[in-house]
Amino acid sequence: MMHSLRHAFVLVASLLGAAALLGCGRPFVPATPPGFVDLGDRYGDDEYRATTAEGVVLGIRAFENEPEGDLAFWSRVIEKRLREGGGYALLGKADVKSRNGLPGVQLRFGHDEGKEAHLYYLTVFVNEDRVFLHEAGGRKELVERHQQQIDWAIRNFVPE
Repeated sequence: MMHSLRHAFVLVASLLGAAALLGCGRPFVPATPPGFVDLGDRYGDDEYRATTAEGVVLGIRAFENEPEGDLAFWSRVIEKRLREGGGYALLGKADVKSRNGLPGVQLRFGHDEGKEAHLYYLTVFVNEDRVFLHEAGGRKELVERHQQQIDWAIRNFVPE
C-alpha cells in the first residue's frame, strides 16, 4: 500500500513541481484521528504522515500556488493527472471544508494492486499562497472501516 500511495504522490508532486515545496515548516495544522499514530519523527518538517496498525495512511503536503490557480483548476489538474498518468479510477467527488472554513474538494480514487482493491482519497484545498493535499489510502476494506476517522481528520485540518 505504501508503494501505491508513494506512486500517487509522485505523480501529483511532479505535476506541481517538487521544487515548489515549502521548506520552512508546516503551513498547516494536521489533526491525527483516534486509531492513528503520527509518524512525525520519520518525515520532514514540511509534511505530515500518520498510520493505523493495519496500514491505512494519512498524509498532508503543501505546495506554492504557482501558477496561481483556484480550487476548480487544481482539483481538475490533479484528477486528470492521476487518472491518465497513474491508472487511478475516479470513484467520486465531494465538497468538504477545513476546520477554519476553507473549501476543498475530495477526489476518491480506486486502484488495484494485484488482486487487492485499494482506495486513495486526495482532498485539495487552495488559498492565495498554497495548494494543500490531504491524502488517505489503504486497502479498500480498511479505508472503509476507518472512514469516520478520515472524515474527522479532514474536518479538523487547519490550512494556514
